[in-house]
Amino acid sequence: MIDPALIEQNRVKHSAARRTLLALAASALAAMPLKALLSDNGWLFEAWLTMALVVAPAALLRLRRAPSALDIWPGIILLVPWLTRLFVPQHAWGTFIPNGRTFHDVSRLMDTLHHTTSDEVAPIHSTVAVRLVICALLGLLAALIDLIAVVGRRGALAGVPLLVVYTVAGAVPRSPVAWFWFAVAAAGVLILLALDAEDELREWGRRIPRRGGAMSRPMLAFSAQRIGVFAILVAVVLPFAVPDHPHNLLREAFSTDNGSGIGGFGAGSSGGSISPFAALKGQLNRDKSVPLMKVHIDDPTHKVQPFYVRSNILDKFSGKGWDVSQHGNAEPIGVTTFGTEPPTSVPTVTSYQATMTISGLTGNAPIFSVPQGVQGLDSGTTWSEQDQLLLGSAVHSGDKFTETVAQPDPTLDELNAAPQTTSPDMERWLSLPSIPSSVVNLVNQQTNSAQTPYQRASAIFRFFTDPANDFFYSLKTTKGDSGNDLVDFLKNRAGFCQQYAAAMAVMLRLAGVPSRVVLGYMHRPPDKNGDFTVTTFDAHAWVEAFFDGVGWIPFDPTPTEGLTGGKQSDLPWAKHHYASDGGLTVPTRTSAPRTGDRGVSAAPTAGVATGPSGGSGPNTSLIWALAVLVVLGLVVAAPSLVRTGRRRRRYAAAKRGDPDPLWAELSDTAVDLGYVWSPARTPRQVSDWLANDAADTAPALQNLAVAVEQRRYSPHQGRYDAGELARGLQEVTDQLRARRRGRVRVTARLFPASLGWGRRLTAVRNSLRRRH
Repeated sequence: MIDPALIEQNRVKHSAARRTLLALAASALAAMPLKALLSDNGWLFEAWLTMALVVAPAALLRLRRAPSALDIWPGIILLVPWLTRLFVPQHAWGTFIPNGRTFHDVSRLMDTLHHTTSDEVAPIHSTVAVRLVICALLGLLAALIDLIAVVGRRGALAGVPLLVVYTVAGAVPRSPVAWFWFAVAAAGVLILLALDAEDELREWGRRIPRRGGAMSRPMLAFSAQRIGVFAILVAVVLPFAVPDHPHNLLREAFSTDNGSGIGGFGAGSSGGSISPFAALKGQLNRDKSVPLMKVHIDDPTHKVQPFYVRSNILDKFSGKGWDVSQHGNAEPIGVTTFGTEPPTSVPTVTSYQATMTISGLTGNAPIFSVPQGVQGLDSGTTWSEQDQLLLGSAVHSGDKFTETVAQPDPTLDELNAAPQTTSPDMERWLSLPSIPSSVVNLVNQQTNSAQTPYQRASAIFRFFTDPANDFFYSLKTTKGDSGNDLVDFLKNRAGFCQQYAAAMAVMLRLAGVPSRVVLGYMHRPPDKNGDFTVTTFDAHAWVEAFFDGVGWIPFDPTPTEGLTGGKQSDLPWAKHHYASDGGLTVPTRTSAPRTGDRGVSAAPTAGVATGPSGGSGPNTSLIWALAVLVVLGLVVAAPSLVRTGRRRRRYAAAKRGDPDPLWAELSDTAVDLGYVWSPARTPRQVSDWLANDAADTAPALQNLAVAVEQRRYSPHQGRYDAGELARGLQEVTDQLRARRRGRVRVTARLFPASLGWGRRLTAVRNSLRRRH
């Protein structure tokens, strides 16, 4: 004979394991908005594996026993060797048991993370330090949600820790979280809420649609989930019905930069630094100018025009944009000779001294190329021979240092004489992923008559800067339909410095010229005293190409209306087009507009304070159509939502032992289904009357009628099994619905007559008719 207690015990165990896996799934889905912080997806699979590792032992233990807070500890203990093996295996015992040197490695990663969070702009790339912290925190988050939702059996309360995830994901990046990831995260929260509904409604039984039908979810849980899904749909659709706005309001509420958009290249920043990523699409938000540093050029002749200030090098192209790889060997600034890799000797240079006084800048010390000496920086500063950057320490407001500069100034003859490089060391600056054939053909077309590397580089530069080619400066790229950002940009020909630098660097590599993208700051020419100020509006990206025997030489393909210094910033070997009177030649749309050109307008000259560029908003007719659909949806759903809320309150009241709310629910259900309910009938008369259409549930009707009569009329209140009465009422309701036609059932759900709204509308209409 089967022991019912054993069956119930097994049911509880399997329910706990199922609940554990559902809580894990909810945690995994709820972590998805963090994608707004990171520009790649490499971290996500590692994070999910980490969360599964923490929760899996608890799920296995709960197959054999009731849930306990101790169940989650094996997973938390396993988290340490797992993270060690995944991120810091170099010095660990057996690559997974941490030791003292492992903690030193972790400390170095945390220093790197501190630098990243202080000086970079979201979305950032998932470095080892970033992935380590994300995996550790999400693993612990999964453990906390498990304790609350499974052990504590409080699914709704388990959503509170997720508020931290949502706040960080919403407040840190400049752009709001995409609607898709919002919907995914909301689905995770619904799973947690469903865990609560299962507990609260188990005692009320299950909803049986008709005789012999399969058991389904509890009716109230089903209604709650419908409301949740409808709410998510409204939240996703509603933003499309309001004007487009490029800012993230949540981020600005938590931000301390007052929306300055410091060097963010469309992402914003909490500090005066530039995000180390150059994308082929995006939007540049520049709200106000913030001074970053003052520069004094020691040049008695007043003829030196310093080129741009460098702050970072991007040398790895992923197909979506350019990113930092590794900066190579670094020498302490006290002993370095400021050499380069590969070694080069620029034939012609312009020498000067530059003194920089920092005000709003953070991050690595900016530098002019190529330094011969630097005084005044922290002793921890290092020199990267590979990228010609100052690394290792950060500058802060009030810092002041002096650089002796030997600025490359090659002649055209020297550049034309540079041969094709054959050094294996240059392969890293020539490597590319698969590039669309249309781009390869375009490069071949532009360079087919070029004989030297410089001639190929010059031809590609002219492709971007010749007004006849219709490239246009815009604070926002236009969307394309090719599926490739590079192809879209070269087709639509509208964007800002990031897109021009990123595209030219790719085309140079296709032409066999080593290249990289440089991030830094352009500036105005020095005044008569040799001074100028660099602001947040001067954040810029350009290209460096390598020529054998000459070295790394800059090119700036951004159209002239996007440059601060104008003609004075031009390079002799890479000049923009100017009119004969010396003014700028601003490209205009003289040819037929390409797909996506509509709505692109010229940006104001860089360095002039402008408001945020919102781009063209969605089509007005679409906005109104979506708004009408949302309003109609809310109107249609309102009666059903009100009726559901009334039903839930009555079932909750019945738990306290009062059968009258259940009787009121039976009355409203009958009215909704078209039965003529008469308050003159006694409960027993109603029971006998409804039993004609619900014969199988006559005992349940009788029990409810007797309980109501005793409650109303008997001086001695009886004790009732509220759960049994509620289950009986549910069976009666299901049978009454099953006897009505489908149209009646749908009308009862969507427009319940028991609310009396129809009668009120009729009364208002009759009153208006009498007045007229």
